[in-house]
Amino acid sequence: MTTVDFNFADVCCGAHGLSILLTGIKDDKEHKVLFDTGPHSAIFLENAKRLEIEFEKIEVIVLSHWHIDHSGGMLAAVERCQHAREQQKQQQQSTSPVVVDLHPDRPDERGVCLTRPSPPGSTVSEPIEYVAWGKDPSFSALESAGGKVSKNAKAHTICDSFFGVSGTIPRKTTYETGIPNHVRWSESTKTWSAEQEIMDERYLVARVRSKGLVVLTGCSHAGVINVCQDVKRAFGGGNKKDEDIFFVVGGFHLAGGSMETRIQETVKDMKEINPTYMAPGHCSGWRAKSALENAMTGQVVSLGVGSDFFITHQQN
Repeated sequence: MTTVDFNFADVCCGAHGLSILLTGIKDDKEHKVLFDTGPHSAIFLENAKRLEIEFEKIEVIVLSHWHIDHSGGMLAAVERCQHAREQQKQQQQSTSPVVVDLHPDRPDERGVCLTRPSPPGSTVSEPIEYVAWGKDPSFSALESAGGKVSKNAKAHTICDSFFGVSGTIPRKTTYETGIPNHVRWSESTKTWSAEQEIMDERYLVARVRSKGLVVLTGCSHAGVINVCQDVKRAFGGGNKKDEDIFFVVGGFHLAGGSMETRIQETVKDMKEINPTYMAPGHCSGWRAKSALENAMTGQVVSLGVGSDFFITHQQN
């Protein structure tokens, strides 16, 4: 019997953000994509070190949408990828810059407008103050860090068509109506303007043979039901099994008073979509997780920093 020391300094640290490393393997080919990079570089780099991430193998970094809790670690990620590639060059291995896949509509900054409760008989809330969330990295800064910026507003595939990145997500449900009080800053006019719908949001998808579609959603500002419905429309395959959603992982954005009013309808529609598994995290909220588990017992799995999921093709 041996004794192994467990060091809590080696445990990953959580933060309000999202970052998922996706690896696709088919036959003798392997591709790695990084989906979002968390809220800031320190937490991203610490967790990457503890998880022993091989940055030289990351081919594309995909940003789900322009919010700092998803883009904050992006400069550090690009720099680390570039550094790993420089080491490969010294070993005379062929390398190319990491591709940074971004929506072209980058806001100057985003935030939220805090308001007072509406007075009796009025539906207009009085603004108190604006809270800025911080600026996303610029296109030029990402290129200076060594990345190859690729701006995409339409649906497309990456890494030899191993993965798909969505275009604009259609808003079709009646209740998934964006984020109340969300605002966008204009540097040219020095003003904030209402921006309830975050139209630059995109999701990432892969199709696993014999399983179906695997969907990564950053925050589901378009609504997780709208996301799932669009996945089947945009990336469904030729046979029905390939069109089924096997796994939905990421932020469902159902936390907070105004968002929790959508939980019941979301659960109802999610039962119709019926993914094999779901891993709601980040901005999903405990009430939504509980409601989904109660309605779809056994289909909700835990998602936290350092979680690993292995989805393999089942041989007939």
